[in-house]
Amino acid sequence: MKVRFWGVRGSCATPGGRYLRYGGNTTAIEVRAASGHRILIDLGTGVTELAKELMAAEFGQGRGELPVLLTHTHVDHIQGLPFFTPLFIRGNSIRIMGRELEGASLKEVLQDQLNGHYSPLYGLENLAAGLEVQTLRAGSSWPAEGFEVKTQLAPHGSTSVVACRITADGKSVVIMTDVEHAPEGISSELTELARDCDLLVHDAMFSDSEYTLRAGWGHSSISSAIAAAHAVGAKRLALFHHSPDSSDDRLDMLVQDAAEASSVPLFAAQEGHDVTV
Repeated sequence: MKVRFWGVRGSCATPGGRYLRYGGNTTAIEVRAASGHRILIDLGTGVTELAKELMAAEFGQGRGELPVLLTHTHVDHIQGLPFFTPLFIRGNSIRIMGRELEGASLKEVLQDQLNGHYSPLYGLENLAAGLEVQTLRAGSSWPAEGFEVKTQLAPHGSTSVVACRITADGKSVVIMTDVEHAPEGISSELTELARDCDLLVHDAMFSDSEYTLRAGWGHSSISSAIAAAHAVGAKRLALFHHSPDSSDDRLDMLVQDAAEASSVPLFAAQEGHDVTV
């Protein structure tokens, strides 16, 4: 199983020379099994680069199928939707799954993203591909061909996000982005979801000093990501959802300090990089 990071940045995209090595696109993660099946986590601006690769193969011919799991619908996780070109090709089949929302359906929220005030597409109904939007219950499993996908809700400030465990080829990757654990640490439900995973991709938006000022914002410090990795027995830790304030040089320093504090091997996720799990 391989994991490719197409977008690793949180909150907003960060173009410019200071962000070239780690990348400036917002969150998007592709997981691919040895069978060739793939699953996409989130639709941040990073999906525009994935789209180019997909369009050069079966998706450009209207023969592609892609399951997409949304951790949540904050703008940095769905702003790539109007620019994901496989949606414009008749014959492609794309299924988007996300948690049940309060006050609106998942489909209504995505429809708003294509509202004529924001997008020239004027609605999901104008996308040529076959698009299915479904909701999942917290703690449920999701059948995606080639994978076993388990989910659990995780705390994100005043709301919650979907954390997931994706298993294929005898390996497992757990994705916990935009999470902020309680002061006592990771919950028993999330510990069970992530236990003994081969790779934990965890929100690490803030340095420890930043977190003292921004606790309650719904994101983790690097130390809390390390603590979660230790608690669940993860084999490797990928620091994810990098702050727009963290340049390449700053991330290098943060990773060096984090590695010295962790018994779990770790790295900072980099846009365009493949990780073999």
